[in-house]
Amino acid sequence: MNLILCGLPMSGKTTIGNKLAEQLERPFIDSDRLIEAVYAARKGKKLSCRLIFSQEGEFFFRELEKQQIRSLVSVTKSVIAVGGGTLIDKENTRILKMIGSLIYLKNNSSVLWKRVELRDMPTYLESDNPEKAFLAIAKLRIPIYEAAANITIDAEHSNEDEVVKKIIGATIHGK
Repeated sequence: MNLILCGLPMSGKTTIGNKLAEQLERPFIDSDRLIEAVYAARKGKKLSCRLIFSQEGEFFFRELEKQQIRSLVSVTKSVIAVGGGTLIDKENTRILKMIGSLIYLKNNSSVLWKRVELRDMPTYLESDNPEKAFLAIAKLRIPIYEAAANITIDAEHSNEDEVVKKIIGATIHGK
């Protein structure tokens, strides 16, 4: 079974996913890297997901994302991190639940906002009030993650290694 990490931007999906995969000796797949690789192959230039979203638009980005989620159907025994908006699409959610256990990395959205502020502002937050935009996205997405997740891991007061241990405990040992 695949272990699929979901959550808000900056919740640690990629970092935790890498550590979890290493500890479990499983391959790690980051859906954002898949999107970037396919985009580079098709367009002949490398862009981050942030720039793909910005330059090509949300519709184009989401279609590319859907294609990459569909490409995971035959993947087994891997750790997969999906983008923060992936589960908005019900078909993506259905496919991911079919191929593995969805693990929601739950964090306080105001803490995640502080992490976002330390990095380049994502395109979807480029507005007069990016914090308000981020919190609105959080308000929309959190119920989706909670409804879709097989397991919710409270990652707010834990370091990366503790979160990995929580996930292993919840998935491998059934605790």
